[in-house]
Amino acid sequence: MQHFVSPDRSGQADGIRRNRREWLVGMGGMVASVVAGCRPSTEGSDGAARDPGGGAQKVTLMLNWFPEVEHGGFFAAKVEGIAAQLGLQLAIRSGGPAAPVAQELVTGRVDFAVANADDVLLYQQQGAPVVAVLAAMQQSPRCILVHRDSGITSLEQLRGLTLQAGAGRPYLLFLQARGLLDGVQVVPYSGVPRFCADKKSAMQGYLFSEPFLAEQLGCPAHALLVADLGFNPYASCLVTTRRAIAERADLVARMVQACRDGWLRYLESPQETNLEILRANQHGMTQEALEYGSRAIQPLCLPTGMRREEFGQMTRSRWQQLFDQFLELGLIDAQRFRVDDVYTSRFIDAAVAPGVPQ
Repeated sequence: MQHFVSPDRSGQADGIRRNRREWLVGMGGMVASVVAGCRPSTEGSDGAARDPGGGAQKVTLMLNWFPEVEHGGFFAAKVEGIAAQLGLQLAIRSGGPAAPVAQELVTGRVDFAVANADDVLLYQQQGAPVVAVLAAMQQSPRCILVHRDSGITSLEQLRGLTLQAGAGRPYLLFLQARGLLDGVQVVPYSGVPRFCADKKSAMQGYLFSEPFLAEQLGCPAHALLVADLGFNPYASCLVTTRRAIAERADLVARMVQACRDGWLRYLESPQETNLEILRANQHGMTQEALEYGSRAIQPLCLPTGMRREEFGQMTRSRWQQLFDQFLELGLIDAQRFRVDDVYTSRFIDAAVAPGVPQ
């Protein structure tokens, strides 16, 4: 995710937003103390808030950052009227630095949220029963940027560089464990301008954001995907709580269907939805950035060999791989939860193949 502001402030915003992991580590028992949650005061038979006039169910989705292309399909579900056709009055709430996704979900202040798979594992580690029900991005957008004229073509060639990155991030710990940061000086993230000013530097980024910013500053960059090394968390997942799945299965099923159809519409024709994202962002987003991002995100959502009909699906093997990697890195405790606790594919499978019992 990228907070698009003026070039000299973009690095600061990115550094703040990627401090979410540190926030999670410092949460302690905060999430556990509110896991029981609270319920909306006006509820239907499935627990979802309803219009007093008996109309569409009101449902709130919380973003994990300010509105951007990584949320495109969720906005399209609303803009294109898809959610309304499924009886949902969808409200989308912006996130931001240290967006309290887990707390808002488990206390019932929001019904759904957006989170990456690695965040879901960390939420579960802290006692929040957050469950992924759809994965918008099959491939993680996490990348390391190097100068295009550096001659570097793989993450095995970073030795001797200065890397702007946030300490303690799971992907960074993975690189360290693989020995790929040996001889690399890791410094706090300070933005694209600093990267452009130092030919011997590298920086963390997202494939659909930082490369665009660098290009805008006349600094062509080459993006090295961390996913190519096997550390590949699903991204822009639709998440909810275990309680919602147990007590409001119909609502979850319709929300998954709406978001899946919204994403397919966005990937096909993002223009109208991008205008809404631009209006909703309020943090320096530009039309050019959205156009670039909506093109760059396509292969992340539908990698080569994946059919449109399969969009949003998740596999146990992918979640198990991430779970095992987190165990190896010491980020989670296998005694606290199991891999089957962090996701369910029942709703997306039913959306892909309508008529299959849930």
